[in-house]
Amino acid sequence: MEISALMHEPTVAKALAWVDSHTEPILEEAIRICQIAAPTMDEGDRAAYVRDRFAALGLTDVRIDAAGNARGRRPGTGTGPSVAVITHLDTVFPRGADLSVKRQDGRLAAPGLGDNSISIAAALGAVQALEAGGVRTGGDLYFAATTGEEGLGDLKGMRAFMPEVRERVGAVLIVDGFTLGRLVHEAVGSRRYKVTYTARGGHSWAHFPSPSAIHILGRAIADISRLEVPKEPKTTFNVGVIKGGTTVNTIAAEADMLVDMRSLDRECLMDLERRVLAIVESQAKEGDGQATLELVGDRPAGVIPPDHPLIRTCSAIYQAFGITTHSKPASTEANIPLSMGIPAVCLSVTQGENEHRLDEYIETGPLPIGIKAVLLALVALTRQG
Repeated sequence: MEISALMHEPTVAKALAWVDSHTEPILEEAIRICQIAAPTMDEGDRAAYVRDRFAALGLTDVRIDAAGNARGRRPGTGTGPSVAVITHLDTVFPRGADLSVKRQDGRLAAPGLGDNSISIAAALGAVQALEAGGVRTGGDLYFAATTGEEGLGDLKGMRAFMPEVRERVGAVLIVDGFTLGRLVHEAVGSRRYKVTYTARGGHSWAHFPSPSAIHILGRAIADISRLEVPKEPKTTFNVGVIKGGTTVNTIAAEADMLVDMRSLDRECLMDLERRVLAIVESQAKEGDGQATLELVGDRPAGVIPPDHPLIRTCSAIYQAFGITTHSKPASTEANIPLSMGIPAVCLSVTQGENEHRLDEYIETGPLPIGIKAVLLALVALTRQG
């Protein structure tokens, strides 16, 4: 589709103009969303807010589903494919974190504002713009603000949402994070384990050298750290959290760690997993202890090529605004539809820095372009046969 011609259609042009004149209210919406705490697996308050906003904007089938996702649908004319529009509700910050928003010159700063409050507000703004312009999309738009995207949430909401709509949608648009012009269409696969070692333990003097779970854990970490993995396709590992022990003079009876393994290639990931788990088991045996494994994360890999119509359409839209697109593999909610063979891309609506940090911020200037790009993508994609 010719993007320039689309932008000049009367209803679409009116919708785009609405975005330009309503940037400040959309930012205020993002601030309200940001100040509703939504730690992973505790997103209920924010989900309720988004559900109510979906209802107020006139979406149909509005509800919170069994996975905690806030859902709604904007019916199309039935003349084109439907599209799912996904933003995630959760943040990495716990309840009690200071979520107040600080206004700076051309910036807004707050934990979780860019990841992912601004994206939720942008999706809501796109709905308002479509309504203000009287734009009817060819296919239905399925909106979902999902749970469990961060950390050990393991894409809980997306796993529940996609099987329900997989036969209804032709593409999935993920709005997440803040790098305007980034198009993620290559999903990084990951496997995550909680490894728990148990041993006899005892008093550090009286029972020495009774087996220690911490000593077993330490030797396993050391062996894992020496593993060699491919640079291409990129494959990584990390021991991100370790816990164990009770006091300085107690030989630990239990210790655990969280292990993260990632790769762009399924076979490389499986090979790495086999080697890591072999180390876990061998160190348990050598240390006269036991190992218990719990799979706590399993994000499937997937990809569509850069010349896929979905990517070509999004690239053309950004180019119409003078923005050069780039692609970078990542682990996002696009992992689920891509692994199911459904075209999906993850994009952002503004610039910013310091995601997952207390000093996270977004730039307000690029936001109108980001929202208009989402709007145009929804119209264009629902017209493609």
